[in-house]
Amino acid sequence: MPRRAAIAAFPLLTAWLIGPPSWPGGTPNLLAATPAGAGATNSVYTELTSPATGSPLRIAPARFASTQSAQVQREALAEAGKPRYAIEDLLRPSVVAPHVLTMSRESLDPPNASVQQVRVVFALRGELENLAQDEFLNQLLAASTEDDQRKAAGGAKAVDSKAGEAKDGQSRPLTDDELMAAGIDVAALSGRSASNQPASGGEAYRLVHGELFSKVRIAGVIHSQWTRDDDTILMALRFDHRFADQPALKPTWERLERDDAGQTRVVARGDWAGGGAYVQLTRWADDPRMLICEAELSWIEPQAWFGGANLIGSKLPPAIQSQVREIRRAAFRRSD
Repeated sequence: MPRRAAIAAFPLLTAWLIGPPSWPGGTPNLLAATPAGAGATNSVYTELTSPATGSPLRIAPARFASTQSAQVQREALAEAGKPRYAIEDLLRPSVVAPHVLTMSRESLDPPNASVQQVRVVFALRGELENLAQDEFLNQLLAASTEDDQRKAAGGAKAVDSKAGEAKDGQSRPLTDDELMAAGIDVAALSGRSASNQPASGGEAYRLVHGELFSKVRIAGVIHSQWTRDDDTILMALRFDHRFADQPALKPTWERLERDDAGQTRVVARGDWAGGGAYVQLTRWADDPRMLICEAELSWIEPQAWFGGANLIGSKLPPAIQSQVREIRRAAFRRSD
């Protein structure tokens, strides 16, 4: 199914500039569940939550799971909402019900970069089976309009998915040769693609280029994967460092400045340690028509990007609030 790859506002800052993953044959139809747990079969999620020793990039595992009892789920939601929100407030079936947003920033040693982490938890009303389809999943990962997308990314242009190129950058799937050069089993990947196994999700690799607030240009290969079980949908993605030996594909950054004539020039550049994120929808045990959405994002931010200022962190809260409400509206519409 052709569609516009959008600049994401919600919480994945992810698809930061690339929007939803582009699966062979379109977004997978996840209506038919697989027996195994969504997290257990999602290799990207496992890499994010159980990274290699010494990696500064670490994302906390999801708090909710389809195997939990109603009591355990209630305790997890109560803990997430402390001290500001009661469970009843978080579960209110309203577009403007509160959501939980936590953000942290930790300097690395030596202090020339920081680890940024964002976590979002909120409830929404809807049928999981109705939401596990193209329109809602795209809404979950992407801003609702192109104007919102440009605002969220500081003015960057949206990607033209038909051409596979962005007006001021590009996003494209990798070739078999590029994948094999990184040691990826192309045959196995094809066997796990959305077009071959639509019931269980899909896996994809894309080269992405984009800008943050017209100040930083980032590039690299994103490895993304969708999985699900009877009561959970899990979407995860990360910048993949297996392509570090391929100069055109490795994760990199460039800092931009405008000169007196208004022309943009690169004033600093370097290799990038990258980032990753996941979004999970879990059925609420006490009410099958209530879902819990939780998302976590982590990225390494070099001090050279914004001179140590927490620019991304300051821009995210209003963008996230807007997108949470849009996601809830989409869920309501699909449940009518």
